[in-house]
Amino acid sequence: MRVAVTLARPFMLSARRGARTIVYLATSPQVAGATGGYYVKSQQREPSPAARDDATARRLWQLSEELTGLTPARPTGT
Repeated sequence: MRVAVTLARPFMLSARRGARTIVYLATSPQVAGATGGYYVKSQQREPSPAARDDATARRLWQLSEELTGLTPARPTGT
């Protein structure tokens, strides 16, 4: 375990550094009203092609519903 932590340490962020972008997005007037963006180090970025794949997103949603046992609410009377 010690070796794994030693190897992973260069890729780990402190809690302060990890929260920096979230705090920026919650408090900065420069992004007030902006929603749905993908940010890295307080800069908006384009998500990877895999993250923008609609078929993959639908499959993930469906699998999440199956694994959790949760399904979307159905309108009454239908």
